[in-house]
Amino acid sequence: MTLSSSIQAYGQIRHTLGLGQSPSPSASPLSPNNNTKKEIILNFYDDDKSQVVNAKPILDKYRFKVTFFIVCNWAGKEDIQQPRMTWQDIGELHKEGHDIESHSMNHKRLNKLSYTELNYEVGQSKQCLADHGVNATVFSPPHSAGWNNATDVITIAKYYYLSIGGFTTGLMHLHCDGEKRGTIQADCRTFYENGTITHTNRYDIKEITHNGMDNALSHNDTMIFQKFVELVNSQTEFNNQPDGIMRSIPIIGYHDIDNNRLPDSTDVSLFAAEMKYLYDNGFKVLTMSDLRYNQSGKYLYVNDSNNDSNYVETNLTTTKRLSGLTDT
Repeated sequence: MTLSSSIQAYGQIRHTLGLGQSPSPSASPLSPNNNTKKEIILNFYDDDKSQVVNAKPILDKYRFKVTFFIVCNWAGKEDIQQPRMTWQDIGELHKEGHDIESHSMNHKRLNKLSYTELNYEVGQSKQCLADHGVNATVFSPPHSAGWNNATDVITIAKYYYLSIGGFTTGLMHLHCDGEKRGTIQADCRTFYENGTITHTNRYDIKEITHNGMDNALSHNDTMIFQKFVELVNSQTEFNNQPDGIMRSIPIIGYHDIDNNRLPDSTDVSLFAAEMKYLYDNGFKVLTMSDLRYNQSGKYLYVNDSNNDSNYVETNLTTTKRLSGLTDT
């Protein structure tokens, strides 16, 4: 990028964030190719009240539907310092078409629990949401703990179709072949032939934590926004193919949307700028429930149709769910 284009890009970022006037309205070098298929999944965690107070009006403005991962025993919790969503809030989100999924009962690290406690945190949270009219099909372990523990993974698989797993700084590759940690994967099978857990699979879907950027860049909104733009556009390399197949997708997780600049905070103006960028540049915002797993091919894909013969509902018996994990 030349010096002049860098200045132009920086000015555009500042204008989008409301930090100053933009340069001339010519195309920004950060703008992606609008002919490329561009999709993104946005996740929200821990029932934080700021998500409905500050984030939801921005999401509503662009008609974006996202995934909210709920900690059941935190819903409606009276805490002045950390107010949580009520069950009424969660019900309204569900009614309006947002994706409501499970983040456990009490936000405990799964790999520190007894087998009884593990089943309670994972299985009871599904029942808890069902009691509030939600059929949760996706789980996210608190602190991303347990994704590489066979007992934890098998327990999650009893109750859920998919699960978020470890963190990444880049894209989620839907054939699970983009990460190189030891053995290079070629598909999304859950176990290697020797019985060890693969690095990335349907129960270990990789996610970027936005707070990682917030803290690493010291809440410098201009720098975070530029990083966000680079990240969401990095999928072009993998998805700009004649067949139109989505091979990689950014999955970004948020916590508090407020101006407190705490470790879990993303500034409201920054969040607004990011959503505006997605809208202005033609990104399709998806939820975790839009992901599917092809059992025969052992890969994940984005469901583009309401009539998807490969999708299997999660209301299956434990025996059938565990048999699905025996593929190697």
